[in-house]
Order: sequence, then C-alpha cells, then structure tokens
Amino acid sequence: MAGGALKYRHLDRKSSHRQALLRNLVTSLITHESIKTTWPKAKEAQRLAEKLITLGKKNTNASRARAESIFFEPLKHLPTLFTTLRQRYLNRPGGYTRVLRIEPLNRNNDQAPSAILELVDGPRDMRFAMTAKTLVRERANDGGIREITARNVAKVTRFREDGEAELEKTVRRLETMKGLGKEDEEGDEEEESGEREPWEPFPRMKQREREKEDEERPWTEREKMEKKRTKRNPDTGRRVSRG
Repeated sequence: MAGGALKYRHLDRKSSHRQALLRNLVTSLITHESIKTTWPKAKEAQRLAEKLITLGKKNTNASRARAESIFFEPLKHLPTLFTTLRQRYLNRPGGYTRVLRIEPLNRNNDQAPSAILELVDGPRDMRFAMTAKTLVRERANDGGIREITARNVAKVTRFREDGEAELEKTVRRLETMKGLGKEDEEGDEEEESGEREPWEPFPRMKQREREKEDEERPWTEREKMEKKRTKRNPDTGRRVSRG
C-alpha cells in the first residue's frame, strides 16, 4: 500500500531469502551469543531472537515444534535454547538481546552502518564488561562511583544470577591486570583447575595502548634507520618499504 507504515525491513531480498538470512543470523547468535552484522540485519534478527527465547521459556510441545522450524540444526541448538537460555532468562520479563552500534565493518567500500547483536547476561555481555572496566577506573580515581555508573551496575546485575558477586570478581581481575589490586585467591584456584579466562572484549583498545607506548619511548638507531626506509600504509596501518 502506497504511503503505508513499514512493518519490517525487507533488506533488499525476497521473502524466502530474507527468512533464510534471519534464521541463519539467529542460529549463529544462539551458538556464539554475540555476532557482528549490519545495523538493519541486527534489528530484524533481534525481533526473531526475542520470539525464539520466549518460545524456549514456554517449554511446550507447540513451542518446541515452532523453534525446531526456525533452527537449521534443531538437534544441535534446541537443548541450548530449552535448558541454558531458559534457565538464564526465566525471571527476566523481556529484553533478552541487545544491539550496540559499532564502526562500519566494511570501511573500505560501502561504509554500511554496523552493529553487535548479543545475548544479555551471558559470558560475552559487552555492557557488563564495560561497566566493570568503568568501576575499575572510578575506584582508582578516588572520586567515588558516579550516579550513572551505579544505575548501570543495577541494570547489569538485576536479573543475572549472582550478578553482584560476578561483577566484583571481574573488577578484581581487571584491577590485578592493571596492577591496582591484590591477587584474587579465587582467580588463582580457577587457573590451577585449568578453566578458561573470561572473554576479553577490548583487544583493539589494548593494541592501541601498546602502540601509544611504543611511540612515546625513545627510538633506537636501528629503528630510526628502519623508519627512514619504510612508510606507513594508511589502509592497514603497517609499515611497508618505500621502494
């Protein structure tokens, strides 16, 4: 109908292709708990993911049949939906996913707006990790916790199981990494047991900090000669031969 409100994004695809795309994105989200894609695709996949998790919370024969029709590999992903995710979001009334805008993934070509689609209260919850890092910085400044940080702490721990204890554990781990706190005894026990380290969401930030430290330190004679023979590629950021 001309001039009518748009009920959903067509994503420049026919109906069958669009449904297959969204099913694939949601399957990847349930598998990895965090995916990167374009902003419009993330918003449309978010709608389907919310409905899928609601089906998992109902846990009826009809909801299982409906969820089975969405997954490409139902035998592999249905147990995750009806056990792990159902228990995680049992007391949460809604808002099981989050979309975060990021810089364009394809920066050299179309500059399409990009985003991260993630499951909240999971091991790869970006806001939880960012709140923990903010707490480390504000505690180190001895200026007290800001009101907005306190609200974010309440948000990320409200429905998470043992949220406050887990947040404090993450803060202590970050303080230990930065040399601001004492060694965490519980962290040492986990390392001895061979458990994996929590997911680190800031690898690019750490790389920039290392590059900044390298630029601030004095150059050696060999590095000065190497700098004269090379130049920095603006696309990749690496140094290449001038010849």
